Amino acid sequence: MTASEEASPATRARKIRKVTRACDACKAKKKACTGNIPCGPCSRRHLACTYDSAYNRGVALSPPPSSSRPKNHRPLREHGSSRSNPDPAPGAIQPLQSPSVLRSYWGPSSAHSFLGRVVEDLHASPSKPIAPAQDPDASATVSIFSYGDRVVPEVQLSDFVWPSQARAKSLIRRYFEFAAPTYRVLHQPTIHTLVQRLYQENSEGNRIGSQLDVASQAVLLLLLSTAAMFRVDEDGRMRDADEDGWRNSELYYAQAEHLLSLETGAPTLASVQARFLMVLYLLSSSRAQKAWFVFGTTVQLMMALGLHNRWARRHHEEEEDLVKQECQRRLVWCSYTLDKYLSVILGRPRLWHDEDLDEDLPTRVNDEDLTTRERRLSRRDCVMDAPVFHATLAQILTQAAKEPYVLSGLSDRTEVETIRGLCGKIAKWQAELPPFLSGVIQPSSLVPVFRRQLTVLQLARHHALMFITRPLLLLDYGQMWPEHRSSYRYHLHLCLTAAREALELILSFVREDELFPAFWYSQYIAFNALSIIYLYLIQVRRNRLPSAGLDFVRSPEHTLHADLDEPTLYRLSETAVTHLADATARNAPSWKYSVILQGLRHELARLVSPMDTGDAQATGPNELSHPVSERSPRPTEHSGEMGRREQQAEGNAVRDYDPDPNMLPTIFSGLDPAIDPVLLDPRTQSLLDTFIMGENVVLDFWPQLESLPISYPG
Repeated sequence: MTASEEASPATRARKIRKVTRACDACKAKKKACTGNIPCGPCSRRHLACTYDSAYNRGVALSPPPSSSRPKNHRPLREHGSSRSNPDPAPGAIQPLQSPSVLRSYWGPSSAHSFLGRVVEDLHASPSKPIAPAQDPDASATVSIFSYGDRVVPEVQLSDFVWPSQARAKSLIRRYFEFAAPTYRVLHQPTIHTLVQRLYQENSEGNRIGSQLDVASQAVLLLLLSTAAMFRVDEDGRMRDADEDGWRNSELYYAQAEHLLSLETGAPTLASVQARFLMVLYLLSSSRAQKAWFVFGTTVQLMMALGLHNRWARRHHEEEEDLVKQECQRRLVWCSYTLDKYLSVILGRPRLWHDEDLDEDLPTRVNDEDLTTRERRLSRRDCVMDAPVFHATLAQILTQAAKEPYVLSGLSDRTEVETIRGLCGKIAKWQAELPPFLSGVIQPSSLVPVFRRQLTVLQLARHHALMFITRPLLLLDYGQMWPEHRSSYRYHLHLCLTAAREALELILSFVREDELFPAFWYSQYIAFNALSIIYLYLIQVRRNRLPSAGLDFVRSPEHTLHADLDEPTLYRLSETAVTHLADATARNAPSWKYSVILQGLRHELARLVSPMDTGDAQATGPNELSHPVSERSPRPTEHSGEMGRREQQAEGNAVRDYDPDPNMLPTIFSGLDPAIDPVLLDPRTQSLLDTFIMGENVVLDFWPQLESLPISYPG
């Protein structure tokens, strides 16, 4: 049993005591206060703990003393009640009000009091610099299916008009070439035929769309809305849309939603396609809650139509239509892939289960080679390769998510071998990629759609490796199980390498001005990678993990020879976190990404004592002065050699580790948590304090951390 389980009823009662008064420091900074003297936050930060400000909620009771009383606190001065409009103390802890919400998100694994405290911190200190919290009065008018989502500017359906035919064709082309890299559920020639029909009716004197069913109209509108999130500049480069573009995008979406609300009769394939496109649009416009509910309806419609079971459909299909068959397969497997990411990001159960699917993967065939009667397979690079490989990687991710260690940490030494096996599957998956998706071809030489597919699969691979290996950051399992030390430290190195390479890839988007607000997937993976790096630096600083920078012998024979010294990782993460904040500035959950990452930064800065900041032993000033973009690039290994070289690296990776308490010296100069204005944002209360129990990070740290940004409305 844990210490918390063995606690007596009296102890538990003290832990949940309602705090009715915050100290002056916590009240000024709008932080949660423990209510005693000196309080927990003041004790940790060596601040004077006073209760001198006026108290207006009845009789001011003296705060109980804490177990230790430092010298820098002053006694309480009693005050009367003088103001007529009492306000609650900003730092006062309110009773938990969301246990049912927690259960609906994570079930039993999330029923922890420390998570409730974090949620209270998020509610008590909304972010004004990035996105204001939802107005309680306004939230009363928000649908339960959209609560917590980004509030978009209102558009009037009376303003809707179909774009010109030339404009529509341009947006459709942009969609297929750029906006849909791996979630390709449509047949491009069929869409072109629908566009022709749409505008042909107008030339014959009919109202545009009058001869198309509402589902087909909605499909076209959602393609237009997705493509309108981007624009092409005068140099032919893709850029984020301007305000007019985003307004038109929302107007197209609103019209599509309106049309689908009018749909009657039996559902069709187009009915499901339109709703799947709606899910992707909602995610791209920071409406994850509504996207989740629409996705549930979409999956149910697929099940009702029997799209998941090819044998069930055989009795109902009179004539084989290869285009329809491929679109059904694409829809099922793209939804399967998206389901895995939504499950992980939102912390909710999966809707698709492998045992329920009895449908082949989509055929790797280009749309122009697919007709209703024929599939012409060619040796050309195929645009459907990426969706298929994305789906197979999602299957590995599904297998990993079922492993108990992912949620609760490693409890048995055999789970180290489980991690090794899962990483081996990813190495095999990578070795099977075609050259244009493997990274051996310079991305700039690829056509736009292949370049987008390459980056999506690279991010997906980094995410899968991080997801599989990140529980290794919780404890030094190599010290716990010496016989697995080599494998443990190798895979810890693999985790950090994946996080670093993910951030470097995202920073390459920044250099090209291509980190678009609509790229929700890139933002999520950036948050993942930054969380890993910050927690790793914290754990090394606490002497709870070996340093990857010292652990691994670098040589040309090793695949894993990335620069993983702590100052380099910190410098990289600080660059990336700034750009992540910029890219998510108008997102509903953006301030929550910020508060969690700022909390991790704050914890890291708090661990650096003043005597360390002037010590320059670990890293020379010349190395620290080089920006990330100026470092020499690492050679790219051919994917076919990856598995063999990783095994060689693992066998020779480790040497004895001697923790150095001064590993992070000069890079932290100026990061004084007591005076740094960035770190003193009201939201930067050290979240790690609520995640730390005893000497170790709580074992379900990762699922709780991951679901925080968009699981709890502001």
